[in-house]
Amino acid sequence: MRPIPTIALLGLGTAGLGSWYKFHHLQPKTLRQYLEWQGLRLISDSESNYWKAAVEENKELVKKLNLDESKLEGVKEWCRNHLDLEKYEDVKDSALLLCVDNPKSVKARIIQLDGGTDRLIHGSESDKQYKVAYVFRKHIDGFNALIGYVPTKNEKGEEQIDLAQAKEAFQKWCESSLNRPVEDTLVLNIRELCTPKEFSKVEDYLKGKTLLTKEGKDSTLDAVYKKIKDFASYKADITKENKEGLKEWCEENLKKEFSESLSIFEETLPKVISRCVEGSEASEK
Repeated sequence: MRPIPTIALLGLGTAGLGSWYKFHHLQPKTLRQYLEWQGLRLISDSESNYWKAAVEENKELVKKLNLDESKLEGVKEWCRNHLDLEKYEDVKDSALLLCVDNPKSVKARIIQLDGGTDRLIHGSESDKQYKVAYVFRKHIDGFNALIGYVPTKNEKGEEQIDLAQAKEAFQKWCESSLNRPVEDTLVLNIRELCTPKEFSKVEDYLKGKTLLTKEGKDSTLDAVYKKIKDFASYKADITKENKEGLKEWCEENLKKEFSESLSIFEETLPKVISRCVEGSEASEK
């Protein structure tokens, strides 16, 4: 430590020297103390997801330090080797990024919580998955505004949703939000809204229900047919005049994908439930 000039000491006086002495000894002596005095928590050795997040968010730095980004142990060891240094000015900025619980982006925070982003919609089926997720979430109050999609309106003032355009807005919001600064509500929304549904077809959605297309359900199917065969909506959909016509219609529409169009959810699904599911109230739909 460089000595303080005599003239400066005289200027400090007894009280001044005491204050200077206390201030000097309160300064962090090691990198560990420096980080903790910033109010930051050091990542513990067992918190693998937190190390993953730090590495994912700082890949260029990891590469610059000649560490292998695919192996967390190298980053852990780097932190361990530097935390007790007393001369830490040259490494403190790197330590602030790699060794503490201080995620900067939504993506990093999700990695901390989930170990990655694999729970979110991704991969070759993402186009369908975004459409299906949109179809089942568009009714959430404020959802369209949240993702930045504005449906057009017809002459009656009714919303007209273009599923392809809505899907694009939804996907853009999900993906761009991952790079935004950490904010708890946004993290929660991404984890809840940008995940795929567990189904894609009408039949998958009705899993657990007893379908009248199954073996042994002919008598129930016939009873439903006799009840609804004179409904105008039934006649518009099915021309074959027996229960087999109803069965064929059910089998065809159970295979429909929700990603095809909004009408599958809004029109086809209610009809399938009414006509093809045991115990449902068959009605004019």
